[in-house]
Amino acid sequence: MVLIDLTKVLNTLGLVSSIAKPVPLVGGLAGGLLDLTGGVVSGVQSGGSLNGLLGGSSNGLIAAVNIGDGNFTTSSTDEENSSSVDQSITAQDACSITPYSPSTPVLLESFKPYDAKQALIYRYRQQQSVNLGSWFVQEQWMNPSMFNCASGNKQAEFDIANGWGSVDNARQVLERHWDEWITESDFQYLASIGINTVRLPIGYWSLGPVYCKGTAFESVSAAYVNSWPRVVRAINWAEKYGLGVLVDLHGAPGSQNGQAHSGVSDGQQNLFNNPTNVQLTINILTYLTQQLVKVNNVVGIQILNEPSNVDGLPAFYTQVLGVLRQVSPEAAVFPFYLNDAFDMSRFADYISTRKDFVVLDHHSYFVFGDSNSQATPASQLTASLQPGQGSLSQQIISSSNEGRRNIVIDEFSCALSNQALSNSQDQQSDRRQFCTGQMESYTNATAGYSFWSYKTENCASDVNWCFTSAVGNTLPSTFFSYPNTTIQAIQGGVPSSPPQDPTTDTSFLSFGTSSPSTDNDYSPPTTDDWLAAMGASDPEYDQVTEALATTEFDVVPSSDSDPSSASYPDTSSDSVPTTSDDLITPTTLWPISSATPPSAYDTGDLAQAAFAMDTSMQKATVPSSRQQIKQFGAKKRSLGLTSLPQRAFLLSSSLQRHRFVARSARAHARNHAKSVRRDIGENGESAVVYTPEQAAIAKGYSDGWKAAKTFASFSNSRLGFTGQFIADALEAMDNKIVSGDEGFYKTWFMKGLADGEVQVIKLLAMQAQGPQ
Repeated sequence: MVLIDLTKVLNTLGLVSSIAKPVPLVGGLAGGLLDLTGGVVSGVQSGGSLNGLLGGSSNGLIAAVNIGDGNFTTSSTDEENSSSVDQSITAQDACSITPYSPSTPVLLESFKPYDAKQALIYRYRQQQSVNLGSWFVQEQWMNPSMFNCASGNKQAEFDIANGWGSVDNARQVLERHWDEWITESDFQYLASIGINTVRLPIGYWSLGPVYCKGTAFESVSAAYVNSWPRVVRAINWAEKYGLGVLVDLHGAPGSQNGQAHSGVSDGQQNLFNNPTNVQLTINILTYLTQQLVKVNNVVGIQILNEPSNVDGLPAFYTQVLGVLRQVSPEAAVFPFYLNDAFDMSRFADYISTRKDFVVLDHHSYFVFGDSNSQATPASQLTASLQPGQGSLSQQIISSSNEGRRNIVIDEFSCALSNQALSNSQDQQSDRRQFCTGQMESYTNATAGYSFWSYKTENCASDVNWCFTSAVGNTLPSTFFSYPNTTIQAIQGGVPSSPPQDPTTDTSFLSFGTSSPSTDNDYSPPTTDDWLAAMGASDPEYDQVTEALATTEFDVVPSSDSDPSSASYPDTSSDSVPTTSDDLITPTTLWPISSATPPSAYDTGDLAQAAFAMDTSMQKATVPSSRQQIKQFGAKKRSLGLTSLPQRAFLLSSSLQRHRFVARSARAHARNHAKSVRRDIGENGESAVVYTPEQAAIAKGYSDGWKAAKTFASFSNSRLGFTGQFIADALEAMDNKIVSGDEGFYKTWFMKGLADGEVQVIKLLAMQAQGPQ
């Protein structure tokens, strides 16, 4: 048996891509480089198998494939098919197209009027996202039929634009694809299952002929005369259903990585070493910034996708950001996303040196790599994702801490190698745990994730790379920010249900707060009536903040120390408090009225009904739904990376009860104890005199609480970019928090945010339970 080096074969075919995404097709369409379960073939036999790979059989790489309504056709490459003119299709016929012109021309639309408050929620909220791959940047492994009559290596967007017989033919092929591959109904579907953001890869050619000048695409620029109006239409479709859009420059002039998904298939990376291409890229990003910074639902612009990790990449980012921040006042605070070039630690350091809203984008795949990596058992990979425990999780947490939680995992998939599942007793279960484990880890440690990709041409049998097939299979059924399991925990446990067929039961995957809507009954989310009920809790909330103003939390450090170093009493079973000073006095943040169902919302019963305490949990951290932001000093600590249902328990349990110890003497002794008067009531009477420390504590808790409430009012969202939000809030206060007390504001903002989110969960549970 002679084995062929697969890497060399792929190189010869021009199929090698970044480790971030697969290039081979799934299943029979491409000769089986990836099998139907997502396994990677490690070698190819000579003879028949290799011929199949190269197109020598009906399952070959260049085998005939139809798409959509069958207007795109091609002939087989077998020699026997061309032996007789009467029995074959000529090359000219194979590449002929049915003329395409949309019934209604796609004109350039305007965006909705800018609403800074709404844009703020879109841009700072936690993201549950999906990539709209191979829509405006074509990838052969995802859409092979688009490449039937492409030119050259038949691998990249440039090959399509140069193929199909003429540039005008290529334009019609592309326009049909833009209009049919993803439609408005897809955005409606995504919103109905809890996806709140999409990542939209585009190429510089997508901006139209003007931005193709001086590039490889100049000669085919006429194919893109109608592309930018369709990009704008996609953004407006997303806005209609409450979805944010991250516009991702997937292909830059000269190519940032030499890979086919950057638009070219010649393997050349000519961006960073070419000043002309650098300037063209800056021009393109400047145009995108000018057009999009005042679009409510554009959550950011990604400067480059998966650039080569060249020495000068940080300097390039600095140069580009310096230009873009000057475009307008809105651009000065706009989120720009920077890919880490598969070097997370290097660019986490870079992000930490900047104070502006820059986000680190990391791509996480497990199906590629050397033989040892591919042979790692699925269970071991899943263990590496355990929040706060696994090695990969810890690496992400460390980067998140360093970059004030400005990090997203904007490409991941469910694909595993055959070797990873070779010893699995239940491959379906292991694959599901692996994929949902990624989501849990990324949600806990970062501000969002984005699955690659929404669809492929072979979606029906592809649960690893095709989102629409993975939903309810290897992925959950819904993806809302406030999971249904959390709501059930607040209600006192998961309701009993009749047993179901284990082969079809996917209820365990229902993370969302509701079932998907049908195509006919979906309406855009608005501020629900139940949210108004929060006002009933505000009096007690005011009492809490009043208490915060007049007393001090006994573990808040002094202004010159690290707030993350605060310690909490050990409440594990082997450490029982023996004195009243060791006890933690509960502070309820909402009234328990007689109208409340018995025991349903009592915090003591909640502790019984939710998850059992893990006695090994780090008690010295603050249990929270958030990642600890980078604080002053060297120490960095997470705020308890547990599952959302666990957090609902922890935040309502004794570990999170506020312990107030009067320390007025110490407060008055503070060096900068100049009083701050708080006026309340219609007559403006002063209710209390704050020290600056007390003011920072009360203001932080209040802002955190209100942030939870405000974000929940928009599609039940949650604040995601917590560190950036806090930093920007402090900046907007214009030194109203005394220098040195920022740590108190940050610590208590996180506490108020966590308590506010528990309040939202409670109200969602009440809504789910219905009228009493």
